[in-house]
Amino acid sequence: MSTVEGKTVCVTGASGYIASWLVKLLLQKGYTVKGTVRDPNDSKKTEHLRSLDGAKERLHLFKADLLEEGSFDAVVDGCQGVFHTASPVLLSVTDPQGELLDPAVKGTLNVLQSCAKFRSITRVVLTSSLASVMMTGAPLTSDVVLDETWYSDPLFCEKHKACINVPVLSFFEFCILLLVNLLYFNQWYLLSKTLAEETAWKFAKGNGIDLVSLNPGLTIGPLLQPTLNFSVELLRNFMSGTPTTFSNPFVDVRDVASAHIQAFEIPSASGRYCLVGQVADDLDTLKILRQLYPTLTLNEVVNPSDSKYKVSKEKVKGLGITFLPLETKREREREREREMSTGKTKTVCVTGASGYIASWLVKLLLQKGYTVKGTVRDPNDPKKTEHLLSLDGAKERLHLLKADLLEEGAFDDVVDGCVGVFHTASPAQFSATDPQAEIVEPAVKGTLNVLKSCAKFPAVKRVVLTSSMASVTGTGTPLTSDVVLDETCYSDPLLCEKNKEWYPLSKTLAEEAAWKFAEVNGIDLVSMNPGIAIGPLLQPTLNLSVEIFRNLISGIQTSNKNYRFVDVRDVASAHIQAFEVPSASGRYCLVGHVADSPDTLKILQQFYPTLCLPEFGNPSNSKYQVSMEKAKGLGITFLPLETSLRDSVESLKEKETTNPTIA
Repeated sequence: MSTVEGKTVCVTGASGYIASWLVKLLLQKGYTVKGTVRDPNDSKKTEHLRSLDGAKERLHLFKADLLEEGSFDAVVDGCQGVFHTASPVLLSVTDPQGELLDPAVKGTLNVLQSCAKFRSITRVVLTSSLASVMMTGAPLTSDVVLDETWYSDPLFCEKHKACINVPVLSFFEFCILLLVNLLYFNQWYLLSKTLAEETAWKFAKGNGIDLVSLNPGLTIGPLLQPTLNFSVELLRNFMSGTPTTFSNPFVDVRDVASAHIQAFEIPSASGRYCLVGQVADDLDTLKILRQLYPTLTLNEVVNPSDSKYKVSKEKVKGLGITFLPLETKREREREREREMSTGKTKTVCVTGASGYIASWLVKLLLQKGYTVKGTVRDPNDPKKTEHLLSLDGAKERLHLLKADLLEEGAFDDVVDGCVGVFHTASPAQFSATDPQAEIVEPAVKGTLNVLKSCAKFPAVKRVVLTSSMASVTGTGTPLTSDVVLDETCYSDPLLCEKNKEWYPLSKTLAEEAAWKFAEVNGIDLVSMNPGIAIGPLLQPTLNLSVEIFRNLISGIQTSNKNYRFVDVRDVASAHIQAFEVPSASGRYCLVGHVADSPDTLKILQQFYPTLCLPEFGNPSNSKYQVSMEKAKGLGITFLPLETSLRDSVESLKEKETTNPTIA
């Protein structure tokens, strides 16, 4: 069992805009979610949650009162993580203290007090706001760069009182206050977020709670809930002619939800994180909307903002978050609306669908709502297909088809109607009686046959090729400790052939052939070059990379080697990012950690002290590195090696394929 599957987390205020997306993504990743709502029997607030993939099995809704001490005890009991998003969002108040401040501050305190009672909770992620960042009283001029070191002044917030409270988008209120002074927005909401976060940090420090705070700006993007929230309503009002004349700190709700999960999962996450993808004034927004909706009647912008401040993204990069472009958000929302209205979803092809990486790729694609056409050698072989057919969404959106790598045209029917193709199919073996026929030819000709089929159908927008670090490392240069491998490194086919390294040769020639064919035929190709993929298995049989790992821990592999480890879940996610991120291009080295045999066994010994592991003596003196810089552009943050190693062993034990000392 993986470290995600089987984990239980709590999401307070689960029916909210950000929280609904957070619940959706958590369920997609295999978490069990305990969500709090005001009334679990109110279908208007819960139906959209109960209809999510995985909700029937892993979503449990509870009633909890923010102002009732101990109300969250039963909910957080048994959880490993808590996401506290619940906070009042009101357009007007007659009693600010009773309606806004107490629920925000006391509610946060009550949740944390419950968390402090249960040591199983490893981290609390607080949904704060830029309201608690920028209300300092200083003008937000064009030379200002806001970051996590900024703190709002509660006295300043309290001083400015009026009649409207705005959720999530505190910058919006402040810009109006300072730049326009035509409208006066109530600062009680800003005060509530500022005091709530301040209280949270004090309590967490005093009670040893690992707390991380996320501070999003004006959150937009597709709604899951049936009712309109204020931040999206603001965008709608702008489109319908309500002027704003200030700069908006936009962030996509999907980026905010993803950042919450990353803040929980990444051990090094700490402190506060400002979440703003782009600051745009009315003129910027109007220009984008006109490009996407040329027939839409939009008002002219009279006075564009001349104080477009910035919000630093440096710290949030550490969470692996790459913000969606503002244009993409609008375009994806429009595509989503079209898909929902027509009942159609995007269809993609995954070749070699029953493989280790491919199985995880299929799983994640189905979770994201894609329809998947997967190729396998024999669709009727349950040993190769049962684990795929049992995935969430497979019954409705997975279609398995037979295709032969060496048969030209065999993939025509498969890729027809697809917008993307993930080519993972390739022989994975180090030795053969006839290496050319068994390894090299299927890899190279198979890749060309798939690409030839793709070239016949303009609907295929991009092809993502699963290559390997084997086509990167074999340059002939010694891999000493000062070497940093990156996407500019290419293996030498002659050297591979001379050394009878048939698998590296096959991957090198296949990738080389793919790039040449793609260039000539105008195919948008992206190549993923993973190292030794480890992590939990979905398929029942042992694959080559996990077998290498098993041989290491069982003592079959006796020489001290350096291993280019990467988690299979990171590899699958990177494939999808390479398809979805418009700017993705070229090759991507996917290696989370380079570790030698002693390093690896030392980590395992910590988790499994009774395990009999082989001795390897001194660590390697030539531990080269693999650059992660380009992969970061896809928003990939590699899982810790400890997580991958432990999940690999647990999966091997579960599959009963490893040495009896482990099982």
